[in-house]
Amino acid sequence: MPQPSTPGHARPADPAAWTGRARWGRLADDMLRAVRPYASERHALIRLPGPASASGEWSDGLEGFARTFLLAAFRLRGEDGHDPHGFAEWYARGLAAGVDPGSPERWPTFAEANQAKVEAASIALALHETRPWIWDRLSERTRAQLLDWLGLMVGTDMPQNNWIWFQGVTEAFARTVGGQWRQADLDRTIATTEEWYQGGGWYSDGLTGGAHRNHDHYNGWAMHLYPLWFTRVLGAQAPEGLAERYRERLRLFLADWRHLVGGNGAPLFQGRSLTYRWAALAPLWTGALFDASPVTPGETRGLAARTLSYFTENGALTEDGLLSLGWHRPFRGLLQVYSGPASPYWASKGFAGLLLPASHPVWTAEPEPLAVERGDFTRTLDGPGWLVTGTAADGVVRVVSHGGDHSDPARLWPDDPHYARLGYSTHATPEYPADAGAGAWEASATLVDEAGRAAHRRPVERLSVADGTGVSRSRAHWPVDA
Repeated sequence: MPQPSTPGHARPADPAAWTGRARWGRLADDMLRAVRPYASERHALIRLPGPASASGEWSDGLEGFARTFLLAAFRLRGEDGHDPHGFAEWYARGLAAGVDPGSPERWPTFAEANQAKVEAASIALALHETRPWIWDRLSERTRAQLLDWLGLMVGTDMPQNNWIWFQGVTEAFARTVGGQWRQADLDRTIATTEEWYQGGGWYSDGLTGGAHRNHDHYNGWAMHLYPLWFTRVLGAQAPEGLAERYRERLRLFLADWRHLVGGNGAPLFQGRSLTYRWAALAPLWTGALFDASPVTPGETRGLAARTLSYFTENGALTEDGLLSLGWHRPFRGLLQVYSGPASPYWASKGFAGLLLPASHPVWTAEPEPLAVERGDFTRTLDGPGWLVTGTAADGVVRVVSHGGDHSDPARLWPDDPHYARLGYSTHATPEYPADAGAGAWEASATLVDEAGRAAHRRPVERLSVADGTGVSRSRAHWPVDA
């Protein structure tokens, strides 16, 4: 297996090159044009090169359409419909072919591909943002077929994690354009999210085994983004006070989150779906868009530029202009079974800042230093059970983890490199052992059996995390199903 291009081996970033909104827009345009050669005849399916996900190539083709459509939507809305590259017409053709039951390019239903529920949410958000230029210009037949396809979401069962918001935002959009929706679905989405809120701006992304311990970047690019966009889609129809509740929580979250980016612009290397890369910027831009951020415009501008530069200057885009499955360059070690060739295009969420005009302070303020550049710090994050330190001398942010995970605490799971280490940082990856059952040595304190195999520590039980100290425990084991 090829080794990852680790954060510690990154080339120095040039953030000054990415502080301008026009440069971000050009990159978005380039990325959108780069996927066109891989589209089906009428553009409904974009089949990018690379290994298929567990959902299969058909679903992956829909994913390619939906995730790039979201990027196109941010670009169109931010330019008030100015469209020299014809994105609106190009994606409108794909919409018409994708929802036509008789089309050879039709999209899978949710029964045929569960992953389609995820992509429906991106399509719904993109349609909302581009309504004057796409939805309002679609034929009556295509609008009806689109609503039929989206309407299959009503009343369906959703995995009990961030997926509940895919149903929420899809039905919210349908409600605004005369489609099918159910109040019970919207109410359940809101209520379930309340059960997962832990205070301090942090959510658990579902309750695996009934415990609040599912923490990673999904807090920012899902659990904070979708609730606020839900209220944006519904507008005056949103429940009273809901938007301000979500805004206040995002403010609290960003006060922690701004400390989790290294001086080189790298997000914390921890958790699943890291191939989404600068989707990590989604909560930052959402905070600016919804007036829900404690981060100054200057720091917002500097931080976003540093992160985008970190990835673009270290090989995230191939010579053909495509996002690869990896961190810097392609690397399969960090992928999940649901990762397909188009999965990295959730990085589209990291372009949400394009919705803000060029005159907005986040695009005009003088870039300011990042939190780790301002001075050394120690911070206790009670939500995920992390102790965070940053050192200005080297720009490195380090995290000691006392229990964040996506495993059932009642089961003795094999260690997952993305969650089971004692330590994580912005400048290094965990070790990816070829034999998962062998465990790993780095960032752990564990037992070793007579064959030299390291014991696993997952799951970890947090006992206490407060005032810069943490205590957790785990049961040393060598799982037979590893």
